Amino acid sequence: MKILISVCGEGFGHTTRCLAIGEELSKEHEVKFIAYGKSMEYIKRCNFEVFETCPEIKLTGYEGRFDIKGSIFNREHKPTEAIKRELKIVRKYKPDLIIVDCKYSTALIAKLLNIPFYIVTNQNYSRSQDSRRFIVYPVMRFLNIINKRARGVIVPDLPMPYTICEYNLTMLNNLHFVGPLIRYNIEDYWDDEDEGYILSVIGGFEYRYRILKLLNEISRKRGVKVKMVCGSYEVAEKLRRIKAPNVEVIPFTTDMKDLIRRCSFIVCHGGHSTLMEAISFGKPVITIPDLYHPEQENNSRKIGDLKCGIVLSHINLEDSLEWAIEEMLTNPLYSRNARKLKELSKFYNGRKNIREMIKRFERDNRSGGTSSLLKLSGDSKNFKVF
Repeated sequence: MKILISVCGEGFGHTTRCLAIGEELSKEHEVKFIAYGKSMEYIKRCNFEVFETCPEIKLTGYEGRFDIKGSIFNREHKPTEAIKRELKIVRKYKPDLIIVDCKYSTALIAKLLNIPFYIVTNQNYSRSQDSRRFIVYPVMRFLNIINKRARGVIVPDLPMPYTICEYNLTMLNNLHFVGPLIRYNIEDYWDDEDEGYILSVIGGFEYRYRILKLLNEISRKRGVKVKMVCGSYEVAEKLRRIKAPNVEVIPFTTDMKDLIRRCSFIVCHGGHSTLMEAISFGKPVITIPDLYHPEQENNSRKIGDLKCGIVLSHINLEDSLEWAIEEMLTNPLYSRNARKLKELSKFYNGRKNIREMIKRFERDNRSGGTSSLLKLSGDSKNFKVF
């Protein structure tokens, strides 16, 4: 079977979980990708064939603030251009199945050409009470029209009540909670390791640079070890000019799994894929979601509810980050709960469940039936986080 995976390249999490899907399905099927930018280059380095497209949106922000209006309604990138490019790609490749990770231009094409498709997402709704709802709610209503027409909506997360993206979801009949979809085969790394450093995976967006500077200052003051994965050579170069002795600056890495499994805890912005990697390795987190970014804020809120991490705000970061680091280093509660989520992640193997889902799709296609809800590997009935 020919499978085409279309990836949103805004943030690296979409790319890594799609690679997990591609690696599993390529064992039995022909798999190719649609992507753009750094996402496309990374997928190529993983030895997959990639068709080049363009963004529908472009993430923008300033001073820790996520600009949702500017990201959706921008002059540089328009959905119509992506649709034109991807229509040509799909007509030429003629896939039997399309898997879309938040790249809704490709989902529209799949529907237009009557090609079966699945959608991968950790967000089909956002609980927001401020002015953002006037933009977010209409967009989400439109996307859910498309979601309902998919063969299934794949949520790469644990089932309720342990779903990290719970507050970004509204229930649909075709939701499948498959478990974490991370870039590594986690079964190879069940052992716990802690080499006593903080891992920062804040990322290379310029409007997050303030966090990295503050982490650097705290390391200089307290002597704590920090490894910063920047995702940008430009940001890494700026940090190298001011870095404290116990800070290691890493522009890019192909060895993230070892960085994660050997750290004490992670500092991140609350992106879903990073949080899935953290709980899969049993690492607690300090999350600093971008201001006015409802998805990150809601993910972070759930992390706080599960007591496997601490949620901070950009607004008072100078006063709170040093306290949070001390709390994380001295209070074993967060590590204990993160390890319990790691045990639960063993039972919900996202890679295995994706393979089973596609096998059911093939069987149903041959028999003319409709795919039933996925029976997940594992059972969470005997687990309690607190």
